[in-house]
Amino acid sequence: MMRFLIIVFAVFSLIACQSGKKGEKAVVDTFKGSYQDNAKAIVSLRTFDHYTRRLKDSYGFYVAPDLVVTNLSFIQGAYKVKASPMDLEDFSYVKGFVAYDLNLDLVILKVNRKNLNYLSIKDATFKVDSIYQLYRKERKLYVSQGVNSDLVTNDSISYKTYFASFKSGKPVFSKSHRLAGVAQDVKDGKRILEAKWINKLVNNQLKQPKSIYDLRNKTTKTYISHKKVKGFSIRTNMGNIEIALSDKTPKYRDNFIKLVSDNFYDSLLVHRVINDFLIQTGAADSKYAKKDDVVGWQGPGYTLPMNIVPGLFHKRGMIAASKLPEDRNKHNRSDGSQFFIISGRHFSDAELDDLEEEKKMKYTAEQRQAYTSAGGAPYLDGDYTVFGWVTKGMDVVDRIAAEKTYAVDRPIREIRIKTIDIIKK
Repeated sequence: MMRFLIIVFAVFSLIACQSGKKGEKAVVDTFKGSYQDNAKAIVSLRTFDHYTRRLKDSYGFYVAPDLVVTNLSFIQGAYKVKASPMDLEDFSYVKGFVAYDLNLDLVILKVNRKNLNYLSIKDATFKVDSIYQLYRKERKLYVSQGVNSDLVTNDSISYKTYFASFKSGKPVFSKSHRLAGVAQDVKDGKRILEAKWINKLVNNQLKQPKSIYDLRNKTTKTYISHKKVKGFSIRTNMGNIEIALSDKTPKYRDNFIKLVSDNFYDSLLVHRVINDFLIQTGAADSKYAKKDDVVGWQGPGYTLPMNIVPGLFHKRGMIAASKLPEDRNKHNRSDGSQFFIISGRHFSDAELDDLEEEKKMKYTAEQRQAYTSAGGAPYLDGDYTVFGWVTKGMDVVDRIAAEKTYAVDRPIREIRIKTIDIIKK
């Protein structure tokens, strides 16, 4: 009986192997790969801003001995990028980028550390349902599995959505260990981009790498013209503040329009307040900050050149761009997103005389009138870029400025920007 069952099993196995079109041979995937080999090609990536402050972490992978691919949206806004073997702390700077595509959300980085264990794009497959990613925990290698949906394709892109807890920027593999594509978090959800699009970028790369910083303004998005903007409404959990921006500082004006349009300020803390002085916000690291976290270090990943304009000074209600002090900011540039609103106090003519002597400057009649009547912060003049003013809601500014604080002037009560709305003309 046992012998009979073995024979039957063998017959069915033979039939299964010979199924298909007449004369067609069974296809056996002889691709040589392994979890260990694939893991060697994956890198952890870390971005930094102009002040060498850490911004975000993600992943990429080698597609040539000195080329790493990752998602463009992760890189944009950064000043520098470092790479390390996956989930390890052995980072080194990348040289720059050699190709990018906005529609595909891909960028090819030129790296200093060469790696012969890169993933073969020519051997990649997309005709699979069962897929996996790799990750390390305590230096041990683990597998995360998932499944694809149907293929979406047109002349400029082909991808599949997936069902798994995959990390964006990491490669996705088939069961045979072939590269399938790269995982991406996009506006419409999560997708696996087919590997052939990576190959297209590699084949059209620049001869010399360009600075990562050059990617900051690459976009297909169209932003509203400043000519159609009347102002902005900053909606906080303590009330609303309406502001307007000066056309005399166009880079700051247009940058603010872009950040607001991209919802950059949503959920950020008013992380610094000083009564009779100012309130400050716009730090990216304050969005998910805990009570004891030190915040105020992260902007959008870039800085702006100083622009001191006569007639725009630190009187009550004015808005200025934050920056680090000169000993930590050798180029004396403004942060790309952080700003403060002056609540200020009144100054006497005698105090202004003392400040003139100390700062080696002269206040105009307009400045003296403003500081002695409305108030402000005259000791900041000439040191920060003033680019706007409050048009409504100074009572909200004053209430926020009077909040009790701890640590580095951080309010005990969380004061957050819900969102900033554009007020159109």
